[in-house]
Amino acid sequence: MRITPKTEKEIAEENLWPAGVYDFEITDATDEISKNNNEMIKLKLNVYNDKHQCQIIFDYLLESVAHKLRHACDACGIIDKYEAGSFEAFDFKDKTGKLKLFIQKDKNDQYPD
Repeated sequence: MRITPKTEKEIAEENLWPAGVYDFEITDATDEISKNNNEMIKLKLNVYNDKHQCQIIFDYLLESVAHKLRHACDACGIIDKYEAGSFEAFDFKDKTGKLKLFIQKDKNDQYPD
């Protein structure tokens, strides 16, 4: 069999979706404590492209990343709870909406983009 050999990085990049706006559904949300002993919410999202393909993404919401936290609350329809200063992971579960996907480059070549 003749093939075109690919590196691990090339294979990972083939599955990388371009930055853009995608539909999402939060399938799980849990209250957690960060490594720095701060409250955070861990989210498990199904993200869908225009071909109805799904990628699972894990993300974390912390007060120290205020813009991301506020935007997540707004996208999930719980901005009123954000503005009241109190919400729980449960408030995010089963929410749907749109997200902006960014690609983070690994500067150390330890992880795929």
